[in-house]
This record gives sequence, C-alpha cells and structure tokens, in this order.
Amino acid sequence: MKVPLNRMFVDDDTRKAVLEVLESGRYVKGPKADELENIFSELIGAPFSVSCSSGSTALMLAFRALGIGKGDEVIVPSHTFIASINGFQHFGAVPRFVDIDRETFTMDVDAARLAINDRTAAILPVHIYGHPARMDVLEELAVEKEIALIGDAAQAHGARFRGADVGVLGDMTCYSFFPSKVVTVAGEGGMITCGDPELSDLLKALRNHGRYEGERDVSSMPGFNFRLPEIQAAVGVVQMSHMNKWIDRRREIARIYNEELEGLDWLTTPVEMDWARHVYYLYVIRLQDRDRLAEHLSSRGISTGVHYRVPAHKMPYFKGAWDLPVTERTVEEILSLPIHPLLTEEELKYIIGSVRGFRP
Repeated sequence: MKVPLNRMFVDDDTRKAVLEVLESGRYVKGPKADELENIFSELIGAPFSVSCSSGSTALMLAFRALGIGKGDEVIVPSHTFIASINGFQHFGAVPRFVDIDRETFTMDVDAARLAINDRTAAILPVHIYGHPARMDVLEELAVEKEIALIGDAAQAHGARFRGADVGVLGDMTCYSFFPSKVVTVAGEGGMITCGDPELSDLLKALRNHGRYEGERDVSSMPGFNFRLPEIQAAVGVVQMSHMNKWIDRRREIARIYNEELEGLDWLTTPVEMDWARHVYYLYVIRLQDRDRLAEHLSSRGISTGVHYRVPAHKMPYFKGAWDLPVTERTVEEILSLPIHPLLTEEELKYIIGSVRGFRP
C-alpha cells in the first residue's frame, strides 16, 4: 500500500469551475476572487478578507501595510516555516526569535513578554500545525505595549481560540492556500483577514501596484503585483464549500490516532488544549527514534514529514546566538503522520498498525 502524506481533493465541480474561467477570458481581477473573499469572511467571521497570490505575500502585505521596516523587531517563534520571517525581513525589520511551548509547539507567551523592547514593532504568533497560540495573553501584550499583532494562520484555517476563530483575533491574520493546506486553490494563493475597512482598502491597493479600487491610471504608493488569479480563486470557491466537514474529518482522524497510539510509551501524541479547536493540518508526534520510525514507515509505503527539521534561527543568514532549548529539542523529535480528509479507513488502519509494529 502507498499512503501519501497529503492528497488534494479534485472533483467535477472543481474541473467545471476551472473550465468556466478559461472560457470566460477573465483571468485576473475578476468576480471569482471577490466571491472567494466574501465566502472566506463568512466562514471565518471576519469583517474583511483580502485575497492575494500566496501565504508568503499575505505576510508581506500585512507588514507593509503597517509600515514595519528598518530598525523594527518582530517577535516570532523560530519553530516555523521560513516564510513567516521573510514576510517582514524584506522590508528591513529583523526577527526577535522566542522559544515555543513544549506541548502545543506555539509561541511561548512568557518568552514573548520578556522579548519586548523599544524596537519591538509587532508580535507574529504562528498557529502551527493547526493549533492556536495563546491569543488572550498576546492581545493583552500588544495593547499594553502598543505594538501590532499579526497572526500566521497558514496552517490553521478554522482554528479557534476560546470559541473565536483565529482569523478575527489581532490586527490581521494571514493564510496560505498552498496545495497541502486545509483548503487550497490548486496552486499558490493567500488571504488576509482584518476588521478595519481602511486597512482592507490599503491591502487591496498594495496588492495591485498601489492602486486603490477604481483607480486605473494612478498609483497612490509603491505596490506589488500580488493578485490572486481567477482560476485559483475558482478552485478556492469550490474548496470552501467543504472546509468545515474536512476539518471535522481531520479531527476524527486525529482522535483515532490518539486512541490507537495512546498505549505506546515511546511516543507522544499531539495535544489539544481545552481552550483550543485544533484543525490538525498536520498530525505531529514526538519520539526519540524519529528518523528510524520514518524509515520503517517508508519501507511500508507510508510517507511522513518533518515540519521543520531546521529552525529558522539556524538558517545561515541569521547571525548571533539564540537560547531556544525547547525549539532545538523539538526539531529532533517531531514526525508528521499522514492526515487529510481523503485518508481512507483502510489506510488509517494500515498506518496505525505499522507504527505499532515499530520496535524502538
């Protein structure tokens, strides 16, 4: 049996939506991007949603809109995909790396508090693997210190903190629609949610060469070409109709994994705090023999992943020493097992049996 780590959903409605865009002749700045934004706002509960060309450009637009740049520091966990840091570093801001919580893998809020200084311009919590960060503490910090709070929810569509979707918390929240995500656009795509109409208008202008809505010949500021193409938006519209049931399926798979792997004292299954709704973009276990288990599963046709093997502060272009013991220990132990809504019961049983058959 071959079991991939992820599998994208494609049906006749998806194919029809793509064909309709091809036949329309309207490939950018069309109605599908607007429709996707409206649907996403309704699903998340955010007043405004702004589509863009990727999760990476979503982060870039967010930091650009707030004017964060040279001389500024952004507090961010090192345990994340490097795109989180690239989003502000292109504008001259630098990261202030902090450690993570051992259980949730998200930002250690006590470390974040200690990291704030006169140069701090923003906090960037990453809702990694689909589990929300401690947004109550971070919102209090942001208000107290008068700094921005931007959520990285590239892996957390539909995740909730104390009943509130992460997309309505903080100043802005950035999403990715990369093919492996909870919902996708069959390529690159992104979204930013916010509650401020002026900020929403600014984000839309920045993604379109600095031109506000209705302005064709005048650019009010230096901008970018970060628009979401219509074909990707059309796929996204179809995907959104399945998002909530797909999240339910991911959570059901995670529950089965937890129950079936609970008796293995040589691995630790992921947690879901009582204040959180985890959407399980990834199902990440911890164990000492991570690489041996990965090889064992690979020999049986089961794909796994390590998200992420090299923490951001270890990238060669970052200078200086960082004391992040939890992060550095975690990246040596984590392993992602297959989890996606198309995973069959037969595949799930096969994965569990293969994990249980491993001898550390």
